[in-house]
Amino acid sequence: MGYATIAVGLGLGGGKSATSNGRSNVASESFTTATLSATDSNGLEVNNTYTLTVRPSTAIAAGDSISIVGLIGSTTGDNGSLTVAGTNAAVFGSSGAWTQSSGTLVLTVAGGQSIPTGSDTVITFVIANPNSVTAGVSSVTLTSSGFSESSLAGTFLDAIATFNVTTRDTEANILASTPTNPSGEVNIAFGTDTGYYYIYDGSAWYIYNNDVTDPVIITATNTEATILASTPTVYTIEQATDTDDLYLYDGTAWYIYNNDS
Repeated sequence: MGYATIAVGLGLGGGKSATSNGRSNVASESFTTATLSATDSNGLEVNNTYTLTVRPSTAIAAGDSISIVGLIGSTTGDNGSLTVAGTNAAVFGSSGAWTQSSGTLVLTVAGGQSIPTGSDTVITFVIANPNSVTAGVSSVTLTSSGFSESSLAGTFLDAIATFNVTTRDTEANILASTPTNPSGEVNIAFGTDTGYYYIYDGSAWYIYNNDVTDPVIITATNTEATILASTPTVYTIEQATDTDDLYLYDGTAWYIYNNDS
């Protein structure tokens, strides 16, 4: 008599694969702490230091890795050994693998190390800002095999154009000068002996007292069209979000400082 045979699956073909520490690749763990912050230097191509704080629900062993994904726009090129610093840099052998196109930093746990579940692991790394004005990215995530993807809240790699005030002289020399303003624009100078800023409206200099206790902070930002349509308090200074130019209101008209890079 013939007998039918059946194959009993004992982890063969369709069984769950596992990582080096025995965790299933199917997401069953999570990050109880997952935060990313930056020094928030917004200048074009300026280096920013990022701080990652992570705590997994179960320890992540040597040979396994975590990945920061989505830091797209940095001008830092691919680097298989991007420097990792901070309190727990040794956990990852003080380096990670950076891929510019996807904005991904892979951090592999070094031999004899682990990412513990009982305390935060904190590291830092440096990548450069974009080379053009951008609102940044906010869909950055932290991933690891066997873990649910965790969102890293915040906006990163946002960059704004900056400019240098090239006219630098003593207050006496600045006030004695009568520069020519381009049409619809103003001249700005910096007093080397006072630390003040001077704005020439075409007929007179106006002084911004840049005392340490009262620094320059431009809080009003709108589109150029919105700014030019407004009639605020005399000598209001605003920055346009769509042009990055500075705008000075003299009480009757707006004067534009063309902030071309």
